Amino acid sequence: MNLTVLKTFCDLVDSGSFSRAAESNYVSQSAVSQQLSKLESTLSVQLISRGGGIVVPTEAGKAFYRGAKEICRRYEQLIGEVRSVSDSVRGTLRVGTIYSVGFYLLDPYVREFFQKHSEANLYVSYTSWNQIYASVIDGEMDMGIVACPDANRSLDIIPLEDEQLVVVCPPGDPLAHRESVVASDLEGRKFAAFSGNIPTRRHIDKLLKAAKVRVNITLEFDNIELLKRVIMIGSAVSILPEESVRSEALRGDLAFVPFRYPKRWTRPVGIVRRKDRQPTPAEVQFLTILAPKTKKKFFKVEE
Repeated sequence: MNLTVLKTFCDLVDSGSFSRAAESNYVSQSAVSQQLSKLESTLSVQLISRGGGIVVPTEAGKAFYRGAKEICRRYEQLIGEVRSVSDSVRGTLRVGTIYSVGFYLLDPYVREFFQKHSEANLYVSYTSWNQIYASVIDGEMDMGIVACPDANRSLDIIPLEDEQLVVVCPPGDPLAHRESVVASDLEGRKFAAFSGNIPTRRHIDKLLKAAKVRVNITLEFDNIELLKRVIMIGSAVSILPEESVRSEALRGDLAFVPFRYPKRWTRPVGIVRRKDRQPTPAEVQFLTILAPKTKKKFFKVEE
């Protein structure tokens, strides 16, 4: 048992997906499965309940997750404290992001940062939006990248980009063959939504209300992967970021249709960081890659 195994297990629970856990740790799905089996054998207890293609932790798994998450967090914090004594870009940068942004939007920025600053350590944690806010305010994370950021007197919000929202449906749905849709096409449809407290859910609810459209919410999940799976089996339609469903659409597992121009629907994505916290050199450089126009506005950096 080592830190890599603990992190992989936490990513598996967080994402609810063997493939996502493998992708975020640069290993194969079989390697994740083998690590889990070895963990369960070592502890003599089942940690994950498998069935119906959904990954759910058992009660023992939840207890192990809480401890493993804290160990990984403290290790990252320790590394950052040790390396932050350097005034170069070398050091540790801790970034939190939600899954629907991290897996589909953030990856090219992370790759560019590593290419330019291989001496630095960048740790990306995939977790819930409320945990990101709390961790950034508490100083456990240097910054967070979230959808539909909420104003907070303790945080700066740096706009990153607007993601296009699309209607997502099974390939056999009548909407799947349309070039575009209008909001009224969703009137009365069975709808799979994010859980009610999630900012993207609140944002989509406002868009539907403004369009005077009522959908029949039959399923709610806090995980975008679970939303996509229930749509695949034909249980409902939904509204999701286009980039998050592009690969499934290419495979023919899902279909997506944009809203008719010019009334395209989008959701804002932003960077959050604590107002009174002085940025490290690594943080400045990462922000320069993410949102170069904000560099002078938020940081006093010598050109």
